[in-house]
Amino acid sequence: MAIRRVLEKRQVKVAFQPVVDLRTKKVFAYEALARPASQDFDGPLALFGAAVQHACTGELGRMVREIAIAECPSYPLFLNVHPAELNEKWVVQPNDPIFEHAEDVYLEITEGVPLSHFRLCQSILNEVRGRGVHLVVDDLGAGYSNLKYIADLHPRVVKLDRGLIEGLVRDTRMFKLVSAIVVMCTDLDAAVVAEGIETVDELEAVIAAGAHFGQGYLLARPANPPPPVVWPKKGGDSVAPRILHREPINSLIPHPIDRNVLIGDRRSPVPPSATAPAPRRATVPPLSRPYTKIPGRR
Repeated sequence: MAIRRVLEKRQVKVAFQPVVDLRTKKVFAYEALARPASQDFDGPLALFGAAVQHACTGELGRMVREIAIAECPSYPLFLNVHPAELNEKWVVQPNDPIFEHAEDVYLEITEGVPLSHFRLCQSILNEVRGRGVHLVVDDLGAGYSNLKYIADLHPRVVKLDRGLIEGLVRDTRMFKLVSAIVVMCTDLDAAVVAEGIETVDELEAVIAAGAHFGQGYLLARPANPPPPVVWPKKGGDSVAPRILHREPINSLIPHPIDRNVLIGDRRSPVPPSATAPAPRRATVPPLSRPYTKIPGRR
């Protein structure tokens, strides 16, 4: 069986694509993208499709996480999780690699794949989040009516699908829609990543719409080792980031995670102080990471 050979011989590679802070133009984190190293599969969709068919998605997902964490130990990671893995309860095992990573971990659950046994999955996600791992809703706007995911799952990050970003320019109805989605997500304490940025016009539009982070071929293609960001220029001038204010990011986080407070080897959520300001609309992402560091086509 081809999928068993892949698992036994570890015929999987991982490419890394940066998630870029649109204020600082620096890498905030890397997304780990699985790539089959076997000729039996022509891409990650076929690979994971076979894993679902033969009930070994959890095993495959764990292998990908092991490889990603080993090859990118010094940066926060966005890791894709197939809903079938949650049903199999692989992610909540105490020895999962995500709990060994020294940096922040963001688990991506695609908005385009309905979660079966929703209450079970929600319970598992809450358990993982309670151990210092953040949740990301991926592919928002991919053609599925699952906006309720954002309210039900309380993600720390929402990623906008390429379909919303492709051809985006200012002063259009689509631009108004994307701007409204950013405001909605920010009001729900979720930062926004614009995926699939491939042109300078798209980059300028997502910055103007208030997106916090960007990802796409324009900024960096997936690679291994993790590639640097190449900030584009237009007409000889660098695309200007949108600087909304100069306050420290942690003062704007509704529920920050103090990186100096640990429970075992994981971080502990710290409630905001009584004097902390109220969260602001479409400003900076409600994320814990300071701005000093940092399967498919994006």
